[in-house]
Amino acid sequence: MARREPTPGQDQTRREFFRTFTREAVQNAGAVAGAAAELRRTSLVAARGLLDIESAPAAPAEPARAPIATPIDMPVDSTFRSAYRFTDEAIVVLDQRELPGRVITAELHEASDVASAMRSGAITPGPVLGQVAAYGIALAAAGSVERATQSREQVIHAAAGTLRASRGEVHAVRWAIDRMIGRFDELANSDAQGTDFQSGLKAEADQIATEVTAACADVGRLWSELLVGDQVNVLAYGDAGPLACGMVGMTTSGLRALIDAGKRVHVWVTEGAPTGEGSRITALQLTQLDVPHTVVPDNAVGWLFANRRLDAVVLRGDTVASYGDSAATLGSLAIAQLASDAGVPVHFLAPECAWDREHADLSELVLDLRSAAELGSAHRARLNPPFDIVPARVITAYVTERGVLEPPFKEPRG
Repeated sequence: MARREPTPGQDQTRREFFRTFTREAVQNAGAVAGAAAELRRTSLVAARGLLDIESAPAAPAEPARAPIATPIDMPVDSTFRSAYRFTDEAIVVLDQRELPGRVITAELHEASDVASAMRSGAITPGPVLGQVAAYGIALAAAGSVERATQSREQVIHAAAGTLRASRGEVHAVRWAIDRMIGRFDELANSDAQGTDFQSGLKAEADQIATEVTAACADVGRLWSELLVGDQVNVLAYGDAGPLACGMVGMTTSGLRALIDAGKRVHVWVTEGAPTGEGSRITALQLTQLDVPHTVVPDNAVGWLFANRRLDAVVLRGDTVASYGDSAATLGSLAIAQLASDAGVPVHFLAPECAWDREHADLSELVLDLRSAAELGSAHRARLNPPFDIVPARVITAYVTERGVLEPPFKEPRG
C-alpha cells in the first residue's frame, strides 16, 4: 500500500490546509478574479504540506540528469504548493524528476531554460505546462524592456517558437502561447512602451493561470458527479493532481469532493513507466490529501480488471481533437482498451485548453521520441515514445469545465 500513517510529531495542520484548500478551490476558484496570482503570494509556511517530503520513502538512486538551470537543493521541509512560482525575474520550478526523495528547484531566467525544463520532464505534462509557457513569454518580455521595437518582437516570437516546440503533444502549451502572442500584438498595435509589454504580458499570464486553476477545479467537481455509490473504486493512470494542473488537481479535487461527501474512495495508481509518474508523483499527492490508494505495476492492470471491481478509469487528456481522439500519457491506450473490453467506463479529464478544435484527428502531432537520458534511464537503447493516441471509441466521457461530453462526435465540437 502506498498510503502511509502520519509520523509522530508531524504537523497535521499541513494536510488539513490542503484538504481545505482543495475543497474551497473547487467551490470558489471560478468566482475569484486573480486567484492564481494571489495564491502564489500566499505564505510558503501556510502551504508547506503539499509534498511532506520528510516522511516520504527514500527514492532509489538514479542516473545523473542534465541540469536545467541554477539548481537549488532545498531543505526537505521547504516544499511547494504548486509545480512552479513566478518571481518577475524567474520561474522557480520544482524538479519533479527528483521526487519523492529530494525537493530540488531550479530558477529559469530564459525562455530556453523554461523549454528545457518542460521537455525534460522536470515539470509533469498537463495543464500546468500552458501556465509555465505563458510565464516564459512574460520572462522574455521582461528581458526585452530596453530593446527597440523590432528587436523586442524578434525576441518574443523566438521565445514563443522555442516554447511551442518543447511539448508538442500538450495543447495547453500552444493555446497559452497563442494567447500571449495575441496580447503582444495588441500591445504592439497600441504603440506600447517596453514596460507596458512587461506588465501587459505578465497580467495575461496571470489571467491564463487563473482561468486554468478555475477550469481544473470545475473539471474535478463535474467528474466527481459521474462517480455514484457509497463505495468508489478508481484506476488512475497519468497524473492529474496539483503538480500536473498548477494548483488545483482535477483528479485530486474530485476525489476529495467524494470523500468530503462521506463516500468511501479507493484509487488504484499505476506506476507509469518509464518515468514512474504514478508511483512517484500521483501517489505522493494522494497521500498528502489523505486519499486511500494502492500503487500497482503497469503490467498488473489486466489482473486488476479481472480480480477487482472498478467503477472507472481516469486519464488525463493532453490534446483532444475535434472528433475525440486524444493524446495522453504513454500507456493510456492499452489501459483504455482493457477497460473498454471489461465494460469499465473510461473518463478523460480535459479542460478547454486541451481541446484542439482546428483538427479532426491528431495525425499532425510529431512522434518526438525521448532519449533515455532525458527520462533518467540507464537503458540508453530503450525506445521512449512520449505519448499515446487514444481513439474516441474507447472513451466513455470527456469532462471539461463546460460539462461532460460523450462520443461519438458526428461533427467537430465547437
